Amino acid sequence: MEVQVAVLTGSGRGAVAVVRVWGRDAGTVADAVFRPVRGGSLLESPVGRLRLGRAGVGRGDEVVAVRLDEGGEPVVELQCHGGVAAVESVVQALVEAGARRVEPAVDLLPRGAGRIEAEAMADLVRAPTVCSAEILLDQANGALRRELEEILRPPGGGLEVWDRRAALATLAARGAVGTRLLSGWKVVIAGRPNVGKSRLFNALAGFDRSIVHPTPGVTRDVVAFRTAISGWPVELRDTAGQRETDDPIEGQGIDRARRESGTADLVLLVLDRSEPLAPADRRLLAAPTMSRRLVVANKCDVPAAWPLREVEETGLCVLAVSAETGEGLVPLIAAIGDRLVPDPPAPGAGVPFRPEHLEILARAREKLEAGDGGGFERSLTELPGE
Repeated sequence: MEVQVAVLTGSGRGAVAVVRVWGRDAGTVADAVFRPVRGGSLLESPVGRLRLGRAGVGRGDEVVAVRLDEGGEPVVELQCHGGVAAVESVVQALVEAGARRVEPAVDLLPRGAGRIEAEAMADLVRAPTVCSAEILLDQANGALRRELEEILRPPGGGLEVWDRRAALATLAARGAVGTRLLSGWKVVIAGRPNVGKSRLFNALAGFDRSIVHPTPGVTRDVVAFRTAISGWPVELRDTAGQRETDDPIEGQGIDRARRESGTADLVLLVLDRSEPLAPADRRLLAAPTMSRRLVVANKCDVPAAWPLREVEETGLCVLAVSAETGEGLVPLIAAIGDRLVPDPPAPGAGVPFRPEHLEILARAREKLEAGDGGGFERSLTELPGE
């Protein structure tokens, strides 16, 4: 079989691209273009070991290479930056070394692959971030199928009934992350006017997306931007400053800001630490619509007008940040990632990644708890498919 190469992810759409090389001489071709940072040849690496190096035309780009060798067939995957130029440089180098470029297809799937693997491969092309791509790639390589097969083994040869319930619950919990791999999470920035919401939005986005001006009420509509935080896909939303107003247009923006806060996965409630806490700040701190929030004490680059413990005593987490200078942004980004995905799936774990996967798991659990072993097996067998 000739050596073939395909880009599994959507070039230019995410933080990472995955390039797969397969065929009898795949290891030799990949080794010819891979320049490791340290250590010997890629051919000498154990299967599954990640190797850091460079690949591509000229100086190339930084990549992570791994040998998979599925079913006795040599397979190598190279993970590189998702930009068009970086991906094309790596692919072109592999083509010049003897590979033939093909489009991603079901033929790329592991032997014995079924419905799950095909769906994962289809979603992988649209993966927006590195974490999304890594999890979907694991499912395309059979991670979820293997866990389902373990659950389906007869008692004594696999998991007992109570362990099966626990295993199904674990898969369902992972599905809360898996079903967000493409759509991502919504993070809303809220607060009263002139506390630095738009400046914080721009700092997190990495460029000036929202208008910043000292006049209160400049932001009247929701401004959205999709990005990656801690490797997860996130849509940031900057909202109007919340205050009492007689301006009907500003009032509409404030109503929308409240609705956005009520439906957010996480609210960044911004307070101005350079001024005493205002009554509007205290109302927002007590607002029941902001059940999941991080309090951002902005403008920490100037003298503080109130201690952090004044808010911490209410049980809320407070982080001191300067959206102007960037101070405190790194801990804030880490905290956002931890709040959105407190327990990320381990590498190689089975992760349901479509809503219908969770529906099937729920039906299987109902059958198991009802003592309907046959119904349980039929329900769970529906997920892997063929």
